[in-house]
Amino acid sequence: MPLTIDPANILKPESRVTDVSFSTDGMYIAWGEEGGELTICDLDGGNKSDSKTIEGGISKVEFAPDGTVIVGSHSGELHGHERLGGHRWSHHLGGGCDHLAVSTSGDLVAVIDGARLLHLLSSSGRLLTHYESGELTLLAVSPKGDTAAIADDVGNVTVLDRNGNIRFKRDSRGEQGERVTAICYLADGHLCIAREALDVTMGDEEEIVLEWWTPMGQEVERVTIRQRCEVLRPTDSGVVCGMFDGEVIEFNSERSPITRFKSPYSINDLISIGQDLLIATWFQVHLIDGEGVEKWQVEHTGLTEMVMVSNNGKLIVVAGDNQNDYTRDNQILILNSEAETYLMQSGSDIDSDLQEYSTASPSERVANTVEALYGEDDDYSELLTESEMAQLSSGDSTSIGSDDLMGLLEAEITLTDETQKEDFDFDAALSEAPDRMNVPPVADAGEDLIVQADESDTAVVTLDGSRSFDEDGVIVSHTWRDVTNRVIGEAPIIKVKLPKGNHTFTLTVTDNDQASTSDTVTVQVRD
Repeated sequence: MPLTIDPANILKPESRVTDVSFSTDGMYIAWGEEGGELTICDLDGGNKSDSKTIEGGISKVEFAPDGTVIVGSHSGELHGHERLGGHRWSHHLGGGCDHLAVSTSGDLVAVIDGARLLHLLSSSGRLLTHYESGELTLLAVSPKGDTAAIADDVGNVTVLDRNGNIRFKRDSRGEQGERVTAICYLADGHLCIAREALDVTMGDEEEIVLEWWTPMGQEVERVTIRQRCEVLRPTDSGVVCGMFDGEVIEFNSERSPITRFKSPYSINDLISIGQDLLIATWFQVHLIDGEGVEKWQVEHTGLTEMVMVSNNGKLIVVAGDNQNDYTRDNQILILNSEAETYLMQSGSDIDSDLQEYSTASPSERVANTVEALYGEDDDYSELLTESEMAQLSSGDSTSIGSDDLMGLLEAEITLTDETQKEDFDFDAALSEAPDRMNVPPVADAGEDLIVQADESDTAVVTLDGSRSFDEDGVIVSHTWRDVTNRVIGEAPIIKVKLPKGNHTFTLTVTDNDQASTSDTVTVQVRD
């Protein structure tokens, strides 16, 4: 059986958590909720900041090294707050904060807004520069805060300094359809890039690769991987990759791959803690040692979408939505990575009193006598009538004759017959309803598919959502998204060109009353 640990604390937000962050010293935690509420407190939930609501809702939260809480809104501005919640500064964003990264030192705050414009600022809110280049989709900042790396939707990666000067640019290699899936800075200053080509590549170049680039823009290594890399995180001596199929691969300083973990689910996040590795997948977080052995696992009530670790690696924060409106339980787990472990035994504490009773022998069970039920010394005479006391003293049992039973039955039948049933007019009640209740549409993304790759190891696949319907209206929009939440089509039926591997797409349909539902389809492209 797997080992687990008990949480050091469980915080209970009022609503769904949209983002969470740790202070660099691990003493304070900040989170945003879907209504725009910002909370900053210590790890026990006490010493809370003043109540603060961010207009436009909260999309991103990060602690800067100086203790400033950087807060990005869904549709408004970027804000800097003190630890006690006091507002320091605001910076205008076009269309809200889509991506936010803060350097661990060096005082650099990088933001990609809804208009796909890059903003570089200091933690005091001073604007350093702007940069614009296509549809920006990914962002990373160097630990020292001297550069920022951005990727666009066609596979270009650009590295800029604090003043907006381009250090180097890694151009897209495919003719079309190339995509950068993850980027991160490594401990030695190199930039690691994970990409996949969705179309024809130049020459003999592989379609899914990892690349290593020096700070001066020289590509020093390129390694082919068999699955799309979803997550890249630095280690002390290399980089660790979370793959789409749930595999976790570490590349050391020699760029040699080692499989560290395998999950049946895609990897949500990875964090290196010394020689150990924290892995977030589905509803679980796992701590794996340097030999690939699981130290413990903990299950969260929601998806493990937000995971952070304090600088010393001791404290871990886990948050995420369970995406169920009927059983929503908003939790933020605080874990101590060094807590005492114990065997995870599902259901061992359920109905322990019944288990104890069922294992007792008949002679050990207490008879249901008056003395056993009420106690030998209790005086229960006041609860009984004189005739009942006399009958109890004589030891005779009470009985009801057949005549008495028939009389009771006849009385019950008469009472039932005389009960008047009031008819309820459902049609009239519905007609008197002030508003019509809208029935949401039904999204149907089609059946999961298994297709054969052609000579170029790709396949053209039709995604068919035409069977979606709305019972009480019409569907006004169809939106297809890939696993990165990027829109790839806005029609009921679209075609996509896919490389070998597993691919998941989500169809969202909206009716004329603005109600929406979603459905997913998985496509496996194989030899």
